[in-house]
Amino acid sequence: MNTKIDTHKSPLLKSMKACVENGQRLYQDAEWLGSDRSATAIALCILAQEEFAKAFLLHLVCEGIIPWTAKVRESLHNHKHKQVIGLIMEWLSPPNDAFWARMALGPGIPTLPGHVADAMILYVEKVLPQGHISYPPAPVDPIARNVAHGERDKIKQDALYVRLSEDGEVISVPCPLAAETVEAELEKTKRLSDLVDPLREGALVPVLDYDLLVQTMRFLLLDKRDRPFLLLEESKFGGPVTCSDGTIWLHSIDVRFQNISNEKATHVSGHAAAFLDEQLVKPSSLFNEFTLDPYTAARWSLLLSEQTYASGISPSHKFQVYINIEYYGTLSDRKYQAHMWSTYDPIAGTFRETFTDLQESVIGGSQSLETKWTHPSRG
Repeated sequence: MNTKIDTHKSPLLKSMKACVENGQRLYQDAEWLGSDRSATAIALCILAQEEFAKAFLLHLVCEGIIPWTAKVRESLHNHKHKQVIGLIMEWLSPPNDAFWARMALGPGIPTLPGHVADAMILYVEKVLPQGHISYPPAPVDPIARNVAHGERDKIKQDALYVRLSEDGEVISVPCPLAAETVEAELEKTKRLSDLVDPLREGALVPVLDYDLLVQTMRFLLLDKRDRPFLLLEESKFGGPVTCSDGTIWLHSIDVRFQNISNEKATHVSGHAAAFLDEQLVKPSSLFNEFTLDPYTAARWSLLLSEQTYASGISPSHKFQVYINIEYYGTLSDRKYQAHMWSTYDPIAGTFRETFTDLQESVIGGSQSLETKWTHPSRG
């Protein structure tokens, strides 16, 4: 399947430009009507945002991030799908206060909110091939779920039409809105317009957290059907743990190993370690070879001393866990690797995880592109 379009010859470049310019025309009309607090201004804003979402999706196709399939082409005509993409675009083009708050987090801190991750999942689920394994499971964030179920589209429809009951009675009519409501929608539309405006020339300018978007989309779209696929996830503090020699450790880090595929993972081995302020702390751990059957999971614990635990939960320290494993399927011609950095957030009281999958041909030595998944904070 051809997943990347030649951007030098593709008619999609012209389509991107047309979508951006039409969205900007709709936005200008909305600005003109917005001064009168007209409900139509809201509808025009949402229509403009949908045009910007079309342009953004075409950009992702041209960059080879999402495949140019019949289902993707169909999504360009689906209002709800484009509105879900709009949630992702809002995150890429935040208001100034949100932008500076994210910049203050510093490098290496995952910043993927739950509703943005769920928006990506919702979109990918609609365009995956039949039988494709979808992970993570069904999204739960109410913001993304409500947009996918049509809440945003209902706002657009109510801003344009008289809504009638089954008995033919008037339920609602478009009416003037609060100035703050119109201003907020215009401001959002302007941010999305600024995000995609460079696409009139064929490419985006550098965008905050764009690489995280690319990594996440590639992970979600990765075909997980015909290979063993292990995930590391759900890091949390646990304990007490009793060792085979009778020693009791009051604290530990628990991590879930899950095989989400229909093939057994064999010869699973690796190591794990904790880091406090980027310094290795003891004890570390080695994994002896084990297997994990299809669609099963197991939990594993890394033991922690009292001192490491006390420092790890303190806001004045940076506490991380690193796990690296390799494994095979029922055939030994291909080796798979997975590793996870899990960083504790003392404010949220949860771990933020970045999981990376890698596959390698044992015979030819060739190595595939890494695919990453950053677990969003849902606290």
